[in-house]
Amino acid sequence: MLIALGLLACGSARQHAALGWSLGGEAHVFVADDRFARDFYRELTGGRLDDTLAGHALVALEPRAIRGATVLSARGAAAARLTLVRFHAPQSCGSPARVTELVLAFPPGGASGRSTPPSHVTVVALLDAPPLARGAGPQPKPLSQRKSLELVNQVATRAESRGSLVASLTLDPDKSADAGEVIAVSQGRYAVGLRARFRVGDDTLLVTAVAVTDTGAHSVHWVVRPVRSRLINGMIQSGKASRYSLRGAVARPDAAPLLLLDEIADVSPRDSRASAVDPETGRVVATQPLALRCP
Repeated sequence: MLIALGLLACGSARQHAALGWSLGGEAHVFVADDRFARDFYRELTGGRLDDTLAGHALVALEPRAIRGATVLSARGAAAARLTLVRFHAPQSCGSPARVTELVLAFPPGGASGRSTPPSHVTVVALLDAPPLARGAGPQPKPLSQRKSLELVNQVATRAESRGSLVASLTLDPDKSADAGEVIAVSQGRYAVGLRARFRVGDDTLLVTAVAVTDTGAHSVHWVVRPVRSRLINGMIQSGKASRYSLRGAVARPDAAPLLLLDEIADVSPRDSRASAVDPETGRVVATQPLALRCP
């Protein structure tokens, strides 16, 4: 029997899941958190990570006990087994914190085969959930490009009713303004991300938000409530303001899909983050620096 990574998850009360990507029959997920790394290393070895990692960029361990996790992708939930843990020193992955990399292997064939993610897609590993394999089920029908554009513009006007749009929005997750995204999350319900410029009096504001709504934007549930920032020469001036981009979703058994968001910090790029968010509660399930790159 596979034992869930409950002790690992308890090492940091702030994160019980990890973001990463798939590669062949594996998933590589990452947690950028000093306490998480120290506690998990102590649980694995009984030793101190600071002593072992001193003078090294990387320490790798194979777990002695069998440990499992559930890996979520657009295909559904796949059971996986922890085969390798890498502890990366601060700054070696582009993060000031120590980074724990978990390598999770998918069993060949069997029930997990239908839900095992293909290579090079974003995944979310539930570290304190018993290993589970379940397909995503029937996929909701995506909106046409025309209807998606209409929906993005409708949600934008709901986000800022005092001003007028500077330009109609386009569908482009990489565009910093006048753009948005639409992803079908269930039958008749769509996640919408937006970055819209509005003219309000003498000011130009950037309004960014993430919502779940119906095709006519009659009932709008804000996952990330509208954030308004004054633009000067096209740039956000406040150091705490960000732009949100909707990058996709991963399926969960018996629950709404988790939304994959990029939060871009204009003034302080090092604060930009990628996150998996529960659309029903707005809770961040997993997060990591957007610039995280481990050798």
